[in-house]
Amino acid sequence: MTSQISLGLLVDQAFYGSPYQGKDAWRAAAELGAEWICIVEEAMDIAPERLLQFRDDADAVGLPISLTACHAFGLSDFRDVVREFHLKRAEAHVDLTRELGGGVMKLLLGDWFWRGMWPEEAQWQLLAASVRRLADYAESRGIALSVKPEPMETSLVTDVDDLVRLLDDVASPALQANVDVSHLVVAGVAASEVGRLPGRVNSVDYSDSNGTYHEHLVPGEGVADMAAFTDQLLAVDAAWIGVEVGPFADPENAYDKVGRAMARSRDFFDTAAARRV
Repeated sequence: MTSQISLGLLVDQAFYGSPYQGKDAWRAAAELGAEWICIVEEAMDIAPERLLQFRDDADAVGLPISLTACHAFGLSDFRDVVREFHLKRAEAHVDLTRELGGGVMKLLLGDWFWRGMWPEEAQWQLLAASVRRLADYAESRGIALSVKPEPMETSLVTDVDDLVRLLDDVASPALQANVDVSHLVVAGVAASEVGRLPGRVNSVDYSDSNGTYHEHLVPGEGVADMAAFTDQLLAVDAAWIGVEVGPFADPENAYDKVGRAMARSRDFFDTAAARRV
């Protein structure tokens, strides 16, 4: 039995520094089993011809650009003008996602600032208000947001507690959670915690972990309990499973490593699906 899970690839990161760039990387992703791709592009300065090239390249290799990512680090700044700029920039990324034919934009929220000097509850409320406005805009554009945990101690969202709190505080149908397996492992979060997010996970960054610092390894080649995380992801009906590996110390071997990551990810999900029968 197969899991029927659609596996994608975070393609820019996987092939960073390798001989495979642009459309060549996308074609390699298709050859290695990806069914869609996630890309990272700056919306504020993308030229119209580059946008058209992205669409043409996606059509040429037969892979839709289903997800994008936006590093929105200023949404909780205490200065109104800074928050407004970053909100407008994030809205531009929502529009870019739509223009590329995607459906989900991953949202990376950055770090606390002036920690210990500025009241953290006040900053959290600024964050929630900004994300609520962004979610309203995304909903009006037909795009879903997926908030991503980061493993650094100073990150605004580091674990499932933070994810649940932000989803509850924003309370928008356009906002759900991203589960980044490697990040949760580094943050010391058990796989069982993912079970607290039933129906609330609309993207996954799927990779193994060294358990110590920010690195994305081929599934099965690190210390993460990938089987347990995969079981939980199926249990909560997680959508858009994106394989995340690299960037590699030996980018000349990226093609082989990406191929191994795609195959092992598929094996983990097929095996987990069989256990559920």
